[in-house]
Parts: sequence; structure tokens; C-alpha cells
Amino acid sequence: MITLCVALEAELPESPKGDFQVIYTGVGKVQAATQLAKHLCQFHKPDLIINYGTAGGLNPLVQGLTEIGTFVQRDFNAEPQAPRSIIPFTDPEVGDIKTDAPVMQVRCGTGDSFVMGPDPWFVEADVDCVDMEGWALAYVAQQYGIPFRSWKYISDMADENAMEDWSANVAKGAELFNEKVQNGI
Repeated sequence: MITLCVALEAELPESPKGDFQVIYTGVGKVQAATQLAKHLCQFHKPDLIINYGTAGGLNPLVQGLTEIGTFVQRDFNAEPQAPRSIIPFTDPEVGDIKTDAPVMQVRCGTGDSFVMGPDPWFVEADVDCVDMEGWALAYVAQQYGIPFRSWKYISDMADENAMEDWSANVAKGAELFNEKVQNGI
């Protein structure tokens, strides 16, 4: 059994065929983590958790449907206790979370804001795209010891046109994602 987490039904209007339990988590880290944890408490442990959704692109080489290799929290800032994106006072410190992707090239910054402009830290942290749920979902999967993979469709360029572009492109990656799943991820 595979649990498929998607923030909004608009991102994946038609679920892939197969052995999937689809949960629509809502937008943001807290909603995503809470909905996934509730799901895991109510059902048998899945063999894999997959996240699919849209993301704002920062790196022009990262386009279309892309698998995420690492998630970082872009809006967690506890400086000076720890560098931005690192949760202090944990053992070990909680920071980047690697997925079970076979190639770890794409870094996604997760945060509770819709990005519509540059942030110099994105360049410093080598962030390729931004979303609002991935890190939280990866963290829950890690805590439950469940393999986790994530695909994002670059719907906009995280700039002043992001809202209009996202609205126009929110469902465009669904068919690509469903094809990827049907062909065996």
C-alpha cells in the first residue's frame, strides 16, 4: 500500500490507478504533518509515502515534473541558536531531510508562505524550488520509519507573477505525475 499526499485536490484532480490511499492534506506544514500523522494512526503502516504537488521554481534548469532529493525548511529561523533551517536543541539537530529518491539533485525549500520574490538565502542554501508541505511530510515519514518520495510540478517561477501562473498551471502536472506512477516509479 502507498499513501499519496497532495495538498489540494486541484493539484491532482484524478488519482492514479493502483494501490494508493490518497489524502488531501491542506496547505502548509502544520496541516500537512497533522493530516499525515492522523492517517498513519488510523490505518496500517504504508510501504511508501509519496508527496505530489506544485512548486515555485528558482533554478531555471529545474522545470516540469521533477523528483525532490532533499527538503529544507526555508522559513525556520532560530538564529543565533542554530543556522536558518535547523531546529536547535534536538539531538541530533533536525535540518535537511533526504528523500528516498535515487538521485539527490533537486533541493526544495518548504515554508508557510507563498513565494513571490527573491530571497538571498535561497541562493546561499542552493534551493532549486519552493513548496509549502514537503519538509513536514518528509519529517513525519522519517519519524515513522516509512520510505518517502516526492515529485513537484514547477507551476510558476516564484516571482511577482507567481499567483497568476500557479492558478493557470495548478493541474497541468497531474497527467505527467499519473503517467510516472503508472509506469512504475
